[in-house]
Amino acid sequence: MVVLLIAGCSSSEKIDSKALEKIEVKKTTDETVQDDFIFRLVSKKDHYKKGEEVILYGEIVYKGDKEEVNINHASSAIFFNIREETRGYEIGYAVKDIGLTTTLHRLGSPYRKQYTKNVVNNPEAVAKDYEELMEDFLNNDGFPPGYYKVKGHTDFSLSSEGELEQKKFNMEAAIDFKVVE
Repeated sequence: MVVLLIAGCSSSEKIDSKALEKIEVKKTTDETVQDDFIFRLVSKKDHYKKGEEVILYGEIVYKGDKEEVNINHASSAIFFNIREETRGYEIGYAVKDIGLTTTLHRLGSPYRKQYTKNVVNNPEAVAKDYEELMEDFLNNDGFPPGYYKVKGHTDFSLSSEGELEQKKFNMEAAIDFKVVE
C-alpha cells in the first residue's frame, strides 16, 4: 500500500468569519489537455455553508481517434490535494490499490471521480488546531469553515498494441472554494 501524506504547519488562530467572507474565490473549474486527453477539476459552487455537501470532482475525457482506449492507474486515476489556506493545513489521502485498468470511450462518458473524505492523519502534526480541524472534517457533514485550494492531478498510463513502453500521463488542475458559517 502506498500512502501519500501531506501535512502543514499553522498558527492556532481560529477562522475569522468576516475575513473569510472577504476572500475572493478565483476559479471553480480548471482543465488541462495532454495529447488526446482532457483533465478537468470542478467544484459545483464557489462557496458552501458549513454542513453542506461539497461537490468536488475530477474527470478525464478521451478525445482521440480510436473508439476506446484502456488506461492503467492506481485505485483512482484522479487524486485530490486539499489545503485549508487560512490555517495552513493540508488534508492527506491514501492510495489503496495499484494496477487497475479503465476503458475510456472517445468523447463518451468521462472517467469521473467524485471527492470523498479519505484522510490519513499525520502523527507529526500535533497542533491542537490541526486535530480540531481533522475531527470536525471527519465527524461532520461537509467541510469545516475555511478557504480551500484544491490541486487535482491524474496519473495514468496508456499502452497500445505492439508498443513495448506505456505512455505516461500526468496532468494537474487547480481550483478553490470556501466554506462559511
